[in-house]
Amino acid sequence: MRLTIERAALLKALGHVQSVVERRNTIPILSNVLLSADRNGVSFAATDLDMEIVDFAEAQVDTPGQITAPAHTDASTMIRSGSSSTSSAIGV
Repeated sequence: MRLTIERAALLKALGHVQSVVERRNTIPILSNVLLSADRNGVSFAATDLDMEIVDFAEAQVDTPGQITAPAHTDASTMIRSGSSSTSSAIGV
């Protein structure tokens, strides 16, 4: 999966979905966010098994795909990033 997304759009989407993710969880996959990229953009999904939150952000997707990533680690990394445009290259 390879995509380019604006930093503000990424932070907004991650902020929405990570609100359902608990920092300490007995089931490790529930600490992750599912990123699904297609030609229309990228969707972010997270659940705590009681509630699911899905958000969508426009992005330039060069190669579609899906991957899970730790919710809180990704958000804190993006907040520290100083550029207005974030280019992510993720291999699946």
